[in-house]
Amino acid sequence: MQEQEGQIDPFNWTYFIVAIVTLLAIPLMHVFLGWFVYYL
Repeated sequence: MQEQEGQIDPFNWTYFIVAIVTLLAIPLMHVFLGWFVYYL
C-alpha cells in the first residue's frame, strides 16, 4: 500500500512538524520548568 506522489511527501512533512514542535517546545519547556520550580 505505497502510493508515491511528488507533491505530498510525508517524510518532509515529518521533518516540518518536528521542527515546529521543537521550536515551540524549547521556550515552553523553560516556562513549564519555571512554574514547576516556583511551585516546589
